[in-house]
Amino acid sequence: MNRRNFLSVAAATAGLALAKPVFGSKAGSSTLSHKERVDRALRGQDLDRPPFTFYHHYKRPTAQSEAQDHLEFHRAYKTDIVKVMNDFDYPKSTTGKWYELKPLDSPYPDQLETLKLVRDGLNGDAYFIDTIYGPYMTAMILFQSQPQFASLGKSEEVQDRQIKSLHAFQQQNPDAWHGALEAITESTINHIRRAKDIGASGALVSIFNAEKKFGSVEDYERYTRPYDKRIFDALADTKLTILHLHYLERPYLDQFKDFSAPVIQYSVKTSGIPISEVREQYSQPIAGGVDEIEYEKLTITEMRRQWTEAREQAGPKYIAAPGCSVPDGSTPEELARFPRALGIKPIPE
Repeated sequence: MNRRNFLSVAAATAGLALAKPVFGSKAGSSTLSHKERVDRALRGQDLDRPPFTFYHHYKRPTAQSEAQDHLEFHRAYKTDIVKVMNDFDYPKSTTGKWYELKPLDSPYPDQLETLKLVRDGLNGDAYFIDTIYGPYMTAMILFQSQPQFASLGKSEEVQDRQIKSLHAFQQQNPDAWHGALEAITESTINHIRRAKDIGASGALVSIFNAEKKFGSVEDYERYTRPYDKRIFDALADTKLTILHLHYLERPYLDQFKDFSAPVIQYSVKTSGIPISEVREQYSQPIAGGVDEIEYEKLTITEMRRQWTEAREQAGPKYIAAPGCSVPDGSTPEELARFPRALGIKPIPE
């Protein structure tokens, strides 16, 4: 059975019951709702189990199909937070020069429609959040779309060449770089306003370049940080905005202490930084701990050990999650292991 058929069957089947909670029901006599569980975790209160979320890309062509996939995934796996992927492209420059951009009222109209459909489909069952690439990552995608890169493929070697070329562009054309980042930032903030009006409880904002291969800490401060901070300032009044550090190395870790981010997420696997070390510097809830790289190979027992160790290091302000999206090709059986590792029965047996 393929994933879409599995999700459709699971979503249509009533009574996706919880197994006995791992923690026991400390917060009351009955099982908490998705929103109650998230609210208590954000405050560091007792829980029946940690809230959890996970996700992968769908890359569907329409808002309707994207929304359907997200809703079916949530219903099948009983996620506590619905993180709505944004698989729609930022509009390219019309001048032939990638960096000649103008602020847009709505750079992602299809994503806004997806959010509306997810909101309506959830009917208040769980919080949902948007997905936003930080301005650097958006600029990098536009830079990579240039004709000279089109035939090179997507290997790690090619990406490293593109990163170096983009860094050289920053140094040699600072006015063009800052002009592009300004337009992207204004457009993204316009999108954020619309997403909040729809009812999104925030956004996962992916910071892509907190690693030395993208430039030094000083380069981050000069070329990217002011724009990232403005994005988080625009999300300051949200409940569940996630600072997602897609790449992370220790020297960059203190760059985000004044960002208005209710939750931090990063990959323990790729960064090598234990959650206990991040907890020493940040007091807000931490999401992560489960290995997203080897996700398909992990057993239920291994996943349970990973999130349990992460929760011990993070303390009560913890959301169980992988460090990033799980592989798109994960089978229904592989996907079901994570909720099962938290004591959740995702499908009838």
